[in-house]
Amino acid sequence: MVKISGKNFITTLRDNMSFLTRAQTTILSAAAILGFTSGLSALLGFVKSRLLSASFGTSTELTIFFTADKIPNLIYSLLVVGGMSTVFIPVYTEALKNDGDKADEIASQIINAGVLLFAVLGGLAFAFAPGIIRLLAVNKFTPEEVILGARLLRLMLGAQIILLVSSFLTSLLHSYSCFILASLAPVLYNLGMIVGILAFSDQFGILGPTYGTLIGAAAHLLIQIPAIRKIRYSYRPIFKFRSKYLRKVSDLLPARLLSVAAANFLATINNSLAILISKPSSIYLKFAGQLQFFPVNLFAVSIASAALPTLSRKAAASNKDKFKKIFITSLHQMLFLVIPCSVILLVLRIPVIRLAYGAKKFPWEATVKTSYTLAFYSISIFAQSTVYLLTRSFYALKDTKTPVKISLVTLFLNIGLSLLFIRILNWGVWAIAFSYSITSILDMLVMFYFLDRSLGGFSLKEVLQPFIKISYAAILMGGALYAPLKLLDEYVFDSTRTIQLLFITILASLVGVGTYLLFTKLLKVEEVELLHKLLYKLNVRGLLKQEQGVEESAEIKPVEA
Repeated sequence: MVKISGKNFITTLRDNMSFLTRAQTTILSAAAILGFTSGLSALLGFVKSRLLSASFGTSTELTIFFTADKIPNLIYSLLVVGGMSTVFIPVYTEALKNDGDKADEIASQIINAGVLLFAVLGGLAFAFAPGIIRLLAVNKFTPEEVILGARLLRLMLGAQIILLVSSFLTSLLHSYSCFILASLAPVLYNLGMIVGILAFSDQFGILGPTYGTLIGAAAHLLIQIPAIRKIRYSYRPIFKFRSKYLRKVSDLLPARLLSVAAANFLATINNSLAILISKPSSIYLKFAGQLQFFPVNLFAVSIASAALPTLSRKAAASNKDKFKKIFITSLHQMLFLVIPCSVILLVLRIPVIRLAYGAKKFPWEATVKTSYTLAFYSISIFAQSTVYLLTRSFYALKDTKTPVKISLVTLFLNIGLSLLFIRILNWGVWAIAFSYSITSILDMLVMFYFLDRSLGGFSLKEVLQPFIKISYAAILMGGALYAPLKLLDEYVFDSTRTIQLLFITILASLVGVGTYLLFTKLLKVEEVELLHKLLYKLNVRGLLKQEQGVEESAEIKPVEA
């Protein structure tokens, strides 16, 4: 019998787990990891939402919870989505290349500036929480509901400061092309939320999931520490506001902050418009938005995030041809994945909503209204996804002004259309999704036009031909989804039962996906090979069996389908 000492066991375990802190060498491998963990996080998000639905249904408490989350989420989005995920990475990548020995100092300066800014914005939100809740609820909440909303908002601010620091670490890891542990952080955040709902909701009501945000934020931070130690980052509590790199961030940041502020302002306005229709309408809008964002987050955000470091390096090297090739390859791979997802959500929206949120406290009327909203959201999923890649392409070019100018125009158009549909035409909450889809498609077209001009022009045939083929295959897929859905529902299964409804949804989806893969193959869509590569890249054993001693390239290379 072989004895293993404690020291040897720890060394062996460390070697076997080393893949968690290993850098990824291709956009595809990075996107596969991000996509897998984003999908897992999204699935846990649906578990979280179903638990919220089961515990609180369409109650005013849940509306207050979603409303209170708007301001902490806005501040987080401004500083993290606005700065860290886009502006920080190109600047820090340049710092690593030109001043590698000072990179930790530069990163610390940016982190400290972000925390200081959060302290100011968060302090204001904390102080004026009751007035903010009253404003967001357009005076539809009672005084007691306003007090509860203010309490939730203040607790959520505590979670956001932890997430802010953790998200800085995520951006550092992305700069080194280390995606695994960073991508697992949102998974643990959702697990923390689930723990809060299960452990505290019975005793503390809506405070339960709020406590869950604190638990999840702490887990989000802690899981990234091993990877941060692997890249040997050393935090330094210093402020040097005259740093040239901090100035670069400051130059790029205002336009990006304005863009993120506009997007969050729109989400907040939409929430308030939904409350004007009815308090439960805010819940319908939130749940439909979560479902439609699933493929966007799973594929578009993953691919765009994975492509950003490489696009930044090509932009820094002034290699426009390679930049365009990476952009087009990433675009087609993304569209190949998101377009069929939008068709699935459109055709199977009722069973999907019932599976995701169906509970005794979530009635049939709520299901129907949520399904209408989801249907109008789903028609623009391809455009929303493309916008993510387009904006990050502009950021890689260190142009943050063009996207924000376009976004501001479409923002006011969106609000105008929503007001027209709801206040004048008296349409339901689905009209908010309809106006969002219209402006998302417009946003995509205008943004692509300006990127085309910046790069000296794309080949329209090269861009559009795969998109048209994918769209044809997706339309045929829609028919293949609808037929088995109706047949199975009418003659085989009892869709009033959850297990049988799940079988209907899975079987119809399998027929639809099979049809889509068949026709993309017949139409010679090159991106069909992406599925095989994604499955290969997700083979963890393959990662473990890589030969040791072979250093991975610092540059993430695109893998063409």
